[in-house]
Amino acid sequence: MDHGQLSMVADKFQWVCSDPLLNACGTEAKFCRRQRILTPFRLGLALTATWASQSVETWADFHRGCNALWGSTITDKAFYHQVAKSRCADFARTMTSRLIGDMTLKGLGLAKGRALAEFRPLVLQDGSSLAIQDGLREVFPGRFKVVKPAAVALHTTMELLCDTPATVVLPPDTTNEPAFLPEPASLRTSLLPADRGYLDLHSLRRLQDAGGFFIIRAKAGRNPQVVEAFRDDGKRLRSLRNKPLKAIHATLPKRQRVALVVEWQVEEPPLRLRLRISWNRQTKECCDLLTNLPAPRDPLAMIYRAYKWRWQVALRWKEWKSSANLHAFDTENPAIVEGLIGIAIAAAALKRFLAHMPQRLLAVPMSTRKVAMGAVHGLGRIVQALKTGDVAGLYDAIEAAIMYLACHAPRAHPKRDRHTGRSQLGLEPLFGSNDLMEFAEAA
Repeated sequence: MDHGQLSMVADKFQWVCSDPLLNACGTEAKFCRRQRILTPFRLGLALTATWASQSVETWADFHRGCNALWGSTITDKAFYHQVAKSRCADFARTMTSRLIGDMTLKGLGLAKGRALAEFRPLVLQDGSSLAIQDGLREVFPGRFKVVKPAAVALHTTMELLCDTPATVVLPPDTTNEPAFLPEPASLRTSLLPADRGYLDLHSLRRLQDAGGFFIIRAKAGRNPQVVEAFRDDGKRLRSLRNKPLKAIHATLPKRQRVALVVEWQVEEPPLRLRLRISWNRQTKECCDLLTNLPAPRDPLAMIYRAYKWRWQVALRWKEWKSSANLHAFDTENPAIVEGLIGIAIAAAALKRFLAHMPQRLLAVPMSTRKVAMGAVHGLGRIVQALKTGDVAGLYDAIEAAIMYLACHAPRAHPKRDRHTGRSQLGLEPLFGSNDLMEFAEAA
């Protein structure tokens, strides 16, 4: 292990979770005018540590965790008064944004010459619903009004190679999904895999005009004009040309994938894209993918494998909900709901950072799921060192956590990943500490 690089990263870790920075976040969010016993630093560190280190059922668990960490006797009423402030959600959002921005480290890479290696960044976008208390139906209306009338949607934009969310937005579950796509100008020379909920032809036109590329699941009911049609083996299907898709869909071959060139008259000139159709024998349904990737360079099999990268966002939600305590709380205060969700994401970001460190410093491919479940065994010492400002103790705690996780949380089957997993297209874990210096010195 490179102890010089480890020391620099420990310094960065201490700064991100330091008294001055977290108090500045509280001031920026106008969370507190006067800092008494429960300062933003104390509250933020206690909430994050509680989220990351134990099972949390009610907000009272945070109260007990805060008093245990700081040896204080803050009453239940006083603690609730602070957490229930509307500005507490703003503080949690600011703290989480700072933590994710400063603790992001590239954990994956694509070798030059491999498929899609020229696209930077590889952006993933998707959303997930989280049901909350029914009393919040007016603030956060849900799509399923009878079963769960109140719900929030976690719309996440994630850079695949950094393996960390860039943005997380918490609108009501009824909000239109395409509104949360990144700005087209920010996706120039990038690739965006996204689910069918983000399919909007006008948005795709703007993205294409800005020089971005996409792979998006097509919706049922779309009826473009088919310009050209090819089988997976390259044979042209002349009988399917110049017809509406709805008229020929039942006659498409099911033994091979089909590549169609389709266009919509949504604007001038018409929007022309490639539609990839694959028959699933198990579900007896077609899987349709829309893309503007060039045809000769990107075969059908590669496009379907690249679309599976979108599952990395789904795995992140699973981690948040199962290993970061992200669930509905028995509260009808919207500020508490937003604040606790933000803190849960901050705790998960700390665990993801710890997952990257053994990989970069010890060349061990890490399982982020195992780290999310096992990082609790190293976080206790780290939190205690952050609490006291003990630089040497923090260094020793991070080193011990890295050694523990390297032994107990490596990926189980790295070779299998290259055949059936996420590494089929050359997506591999990054090893070495060559760029840790730049990360540690970044402001």
